[in-house]
Amino acid sequence: MNFLKNKDYRIIAENFSYLSVLKVFNIGFKFILVAYLVRVLGTELYGLLTWSDSIIQFFLMFINFGFNVYAAKYIVDHRDDKTIINEVVSSIYIIKFLLFIASFLILLITAVLDPIAENLGLLYLMLIMGIGEVLFPIWFFQGIEKLKLATIIVFISRLFIVITTFLFVNEPDDIFLYVGLIVISNLIMGLLGIYTIKRYYDISFYLVKFKTLLVYFNAALMFFFGRFLSLVFNYGTIFLIGIYATLEDVTGFDIAAKIVLLAVIPFEMLQQAVFPTISRTLDKKLLTKLVFFSLGVGLLFMVVIQLFSSELLLLFGGEELLQYADTLMFLSLLTPLISVTFILGSCGLVAFGFFKEYNFSLLFSSIVYLIAVLFLYLFEEITFWNLIYLRVFSDFVLVSVRAFYTIKRKVLFQQNIV
Repeated sequence: MNFLKNKDYRIIAENFSYLSVLKVFNIGFKFILVAYLVRVLGTELYGLLTWSDSIIQFFLMFINFGFNVYAAKYIVDHRDDKTIINEVVSSIYIIKFLLFIASFLILLITAVLDPIAENLGLLYLMLIMGIGEVLFPIWFFQGIEKLKLATIIVFISRLFIVITTFLFVNEPDDIFLYVGLIVISNLIMGLLGIYTIKRYYDISFYLVKFKTLLVYFNAALMFFFGRFLSLVFNYGTIFLIGIYATLEDVTGFDIAAKIVLLAVIPFEMLQQAVFPTISRTLDKKLLTKLVFFSLGVGLLFMVVIQLFSSELLLLFGGEELLQYADTLMFLSLLTPLISVTFILGSCGLVAFGFFKEYNFSLLFSSIVYLIAVLFLYLFEEITFWNLIYLRVFSDFVLVSVRAFYTIKRKVLFQQNIV
């Protein structure tokens, strides 16, 4: 009853509910597609698709430029000032569009590398998926704490890709058709997002002065560097496995990682739902409870994955992937690590205004990863399992740095100041 009477907790519960539905649709549809595509395309061709996606994800992060974190916080702080909101939204759309155009040139430059040159056509087609990153304003919906419409939009776009994939993607030669369908799905999601914020929230779009664009660009720069480098944990690992192991190993790692990431989705939703409220209230007691809750449930999910690793791989990938059961069991260590990382990052550092510490945690852990890869390369020890070990170790470094700063800055384990 106390929970229901508390306005902030009701907002959290409402946002968490919509985020849960959104993620269930998003991730559920993705797993349905993965199980289907592995069987239709085969493990090698699916591995190529995953390897190519690992490259494109860096470009998508470049296009997003950290605004999914920075902009949500800015909208929370200025939600009652329509003039500033219009300026923020217009600036972000302009910057993202320019970065989207620049991405095509950057991809062409990277084509000097043989693996990229060999698959340049597929990579260019996949890069067009960035139109969804440009257009869909998830950061706006999160900032105003209204996620119902965002959930409906994501559901419509994901339902489209699932239905059309089952109807038209039936053989390995349809791989380009599948990517094309994703592009159309992202375009639908983006256009519906723009229509929604214009129709229901009366957002005005206009050309912003160059100096103003630079202000928002520079403000998001550190978030971009941190988020961009953090991609090396998953997508950098996939890229290196594709170079130094086999495409079948890429598929095995990707399916195992997706199962683990499925287990941490509730914690991602939790931090997104709680973030606006903690940003407003700076409730340290609530933050501490969330950290312990996430750690406990994360450990429980880890045990479940280890007990049913073979069954999960058989369900999502088929018998060919049973050989990666040990990989899944080891990667399950990420479940409690990532669950706490989510809460300590956005809710523990960003919400309390410690942007530098948040970005440093990403930069430091990413640099540790890259240095470790360099040593493995110099000693010719880049192997599938060494990359798996490094993947888990890097997240341990990340959560340790964030825990250190939340305690040092007296955010965690501290009482609210009345």
